[in-house]
Amino acid sequence: MKKIVTIIFTLLMTATTLMAGDFVSRFMGTITEENNTLNNVNIGKKMLDKMSDEIGDKDLAKLFRNLNSIRIITCDNIQDSRFYFNKANEFLKENYADYDEIVSVNDPKNKINTVLKKENNNTDIILISLDEEGKLSIINVSGKIDLESFSKLSNSIYDKNLTSTEDSLTHKE
Repeated sequence: MKKIVTIIFTLLMTATTLMAGDFVSRFMGTITEENNTLNNVNIGKKMLDKMSDEIGDKDLAKLFRNLNSIRIITCDNIQDSRFYFNKANEFLKENYADYDEIVSVNDPKNKINTVLKKENNNTDIILISLDEEGKLSIINVSGKIDLESFSKLSNSIYDKNLTSTEDSLTHKE
């Protein structure tokens, strides 16, 4: 009997710990409007593993293999985006106060709030963004995340896009 109680307690604690970090699912649970304009995409561990097997870039493959999930909310409706951006940031402050801010941008064109929490070998990153077009993006990434790899990947993507743009501009006839 003691063993069964211990197993149940462990399972409940694990589920509670996992659920506590899942910002997107918890936030979507607070949305009561039936006709909300939010789009939600969840990419689980099996799909991330499959993606890592099929991608040519070794760094990106390693990054995907070490992730547990990527959860995304988007909204294209400008008025709703502003509402949900504010609501998501309030939810973040109320329920994720133990997360550390890593990037915050508040300018006329973009508003970005990014926080993270490291616990054992798991890192949970939450990004809430309102872009220059007024569109909302909320991204929650969870897993064994190496921020240096993320940085290299971001720089690589930026450099490739810049080179591609420069090439297309200089090769116009």
